[in-house]
Amino acid sequence: MRVLTGAYSQLAHGLPLPAFERVVERVIKPLLTLLHHRRDVTLQLSLSVPLIEYLDVNHMSLSLLLADLCRSDTVELLGSSYHQSILSLIGPKDRSNQIEMMTTFLRKRFGQRPKNFFSYAQIFSPAYINALNICCMETVITSLSNGTTMKGRDEEQPFMMQEMGKSVTIIPTCDALNIAVREYGAKTIAFSALIRTIKEVQRKQLPFMMGMINVDQLVQGGITVAETEELFGLLLDGGSSAVEEILGLDEQVYKGYLPAGWYGHDAQRANLPTINDLFVRDESVAYLYGRYMTMVEQARFYKKDKDVRRRLESLIQRASVGAPYILDAHASMLRPSVRTLVWRTISEADMILSSLADHTYVQVADYDWDEVDEHLVISKNLSCVLDSKGGALDELTYLPSLHNYGDAYALLDEMAISKTCIHPPHSGEKRRLFTDVIISAKTNLEEYDKRDVQMCLDLGRLRYRIEVLDRKATEFKASVTTPAGAIIASPLEVTKHYKVRQNTVFVEITLANAGHECASFIYGCEIPISLFTKSLPVSCMIIDGKKGSMVQESELVRRGVKTVKIHDEPNSTMLSLVCDNRFTLLKEDYTIESRTTVGPETMYLHTLFMPTFELCLESGEQKKITVGFRVERK
Repeated sequence: MRVLTGAYSQLAHGLPLPAFERVVERVIKPLLTLLHHRRDVTLQLSLSVPLIEYLDVNHMSLSLLLADLCRSDTVELLGSSYHQSILSLIGPKDRSNQIEMMTTFLRKRFGQRPKNFFSYAQIFSPAYINALNICCMETVITSLSNGTTMKGRDEEQPFMMQEMGKSVTIIPTCDALNIAVREYGAKTIAFSALIRTIKEVQRKQLPFMMGMINVDQLVQGGITVAETEELFGLLLDGGSSAVEEILGLDEQVYKGYLPAGWYGHDAQRANLPTINDLFVRDESVAYLYGRYMTMVEQARFYKKDKDVRRRLESLIQRASVGAPYILDAHASMLRPSVRTLVWRTISEADMILSSLADHTYVQVADYDWDEVDEHLVISKNLSCVLDSKGGALDELTYLPSLHNYGDAYALLDEMAISKTCIHPPHSGEKRRLFTDVIISAKTNLEEYDKRDVQMCLDLGRLRYRIEVLDRKATEFKASVTTPAGAIIASPLEVTKHYKVRQNTVFVEITLANAGHECASFIYGCEIPISLFTKSLPVSCMIIDGKKGSMVQESELVRRGVKTVKIHDEPNSTMLSLVCDNRFTLLKEDYTIESRTTVGPETMYLHTLFMPTFELCLESGEQKKITVGFRVERK
């Protein structure tokens, strides 16, 4: 029986420090200590750069022990992408660069040059093979399960795969162990059941078996130090060899083919077989990825100043991280701290390109690949993107802090663990600032549900006509005519005049009854704000008279409001929402309950602020409303 035993952790930049500490204390430390006393085995190990850097800074003794185990060949490090990039989402040159950066980092730090590759989130494509050959990678270690078919082959055994004249050896991992570890992390099975599964697999005496253990899921399940020692002691008792030794025993070379897919059980992905299916279903991640790719294209178009090119190239590599697209044991996709790092990098590249005197930065592009261009507007302190879909803002970044307050989104329903939304959005929706909704006059605002077509006409799903009104492209007009229906008897002309100033975005909204019937309805302007909050519920000051009052409710409806102020403490900024008419405010914090490596967490997504106005317009009558959103240093 040929046996390989491996472990991996995919901790990313932006995750909370307790996640790193729990992974190290509960698994990494006892595992390395166990290996120190078991020099007769070889463990395949894949660690992310953020985790290695954390060990260097906070656990130097463990870092030195790991280096010693590498020198004695007790640990065989696996190659990966340096910034945890999903290689199928970046260009061929960047793939090779990411792999080589990781290889060089491990060689300099631990004296090993990896020959075996473990892909981040186990997303694989045959297009990787050319880059792997360039970087002298001989094998790919991965699961063969992609959610639609449990096995890629009849047997889990290594096979040779060729693609356009290049070849690698695919080493499949034991799917029974992968599933058991995932279920333990989800708390659906106990530790004793996980141990029984390992013993059952070992008793089968399969010709080949590789147990590749997701360390993060073990911590997510609440594993203790003693249980870590028991688990890995059991696996190592079954034997564990180096990859080169195992493959050298093969007398017959099996041939096979692994198609592009999203393999393994590391992430919650519902029934999506590939990462590209996620971009089709989820507007938010599709927009983020499209924004990144557009930035890469425009940054590499600049060829003049070498120092600027070097800085832009560094930003491209940093922004290629795959964590915002993966809902793993750390809930990376849900964390504003992870997404904020990417948005800050993109915004910094925008600032560099737009400030170059010898370069014309194209600020009209199709960021979300819907065949219609969006408009990027950069003022002194604000950066905005106006989208024709909904005639709303996809982004609103305060440049001094590089925080994007427009990064609001709704997770796909089938991927959410436990939503707590009183006023739920559409599944997978990119939530935009200043989105118009027309609500039935009979509706109680506390029961507002934009998904109910009998209650609400969501204009965010309509395409607006966009006009640029000034030479500097800081003023725009977005307009649309709504259809007559059950909610309003007459068509309604909605026109929004955007003015982007130094610290403020003004929106002058005109609602005109274009029909012959009287129109009675509630007009709402959705302003979902993505904060970097440290506490829940998000507090705000509501001014509805001469004095303001602080409120700390996760959901409320307040009438007669004139101004709303939100203190963004982590970024030291004050946000102000003002209007020239008193309005009824609907406010709600959007959160998701999730079990992560830190334990049960309430994951904050964004906060919706929606000014609403009860209107009754006769035929030909119109109503004008001006809304302002200001961001300034506190």
